[in-house]
Amino acid sequence: MTTTTQPQGKTLEERRRILQNEVQKYIRQGFRVISQTETTAQLVRPKRFSFLWAFLWLLLLGVGLIVYLLWYWSRRDETVYLQVDEQGRVSRRT
Repeated sequence: MTTTTQPQGKTLEERRRILQNEVQKYIRQGFRVISQTETTAQLVRPKRFSFLWAFLWLLLLGVGLIVYLLWYWSRRDETVYLQVDEQGRVSRRT
């Protein structure tokens, strides 16, 4: 008689710890947590305006400042959704 064993999943506490470690990596990259549950997290990194680039575009091309401003206004904040499954694997959706 043969028995097959299914791989054991991670406990909820282990999954929480895995998620927290992953969230900390993103926080160091400038993200902030918008919402979080025991096994999921949604993070956002706001777009940043660079006065240096705006000034350089103004000096170099004059009209370049308008191009930079249009580019900046068209950008969106970067959003990431993290989820830890029962096996402890982290999936990332943007």
